[in-house]
Amino acid sequence: MIGNNYEDAYKEVSVIINNLKKEDYDKIPKKYIDFFCKNANQNYYFKYDLLDDTKYILFGLFEEFGATDSQKMMIKNIRIDYNNKLEEEKRKKYNPDDIFKKNVYPNIAKENMQIVEYNEEKWYQKIIEKILKMFRKK
Repeated sequence: MIGNNYEDAYKEVSVIINNLKKEDYDKIPKKYIDFFCKNANQNYYFKYDLLDDTKYILFGLFEEFGATDSQKMMIKNIRIDYNNKLEEEKRKKYNPDDIFKKNVYPNIAKENMQIVEYNEEKWYQKIIEKILKMFRKK
């Protein structure tokens, strides 16, 4: 069974297809029209405020059966440009070359940073040192 949202979208598509001009209607293969009518939610009513899924389906039908060759090329170029733009944004955001270059501590000036050797004695060494001091005084 198809999801309810798709059933609603198929209802919208079938209503829109049935209201097309005859020459545009004839461009869509009968098997698609039958599929949308068969799988549509017959109890669904809409007011031409189309679901996103409906828009995608209609666009796909237009691209496949209604668009001229020049329109198909234009759609293809738009998709390529859009995908390239998305990839460029991802590259900028998640650039593997710059991952370790980011300043984790922005308030600390790097040129003033120095390595300081910190030598902490163990707790038992401190006790031994105090005991030895007591014997040295006498």
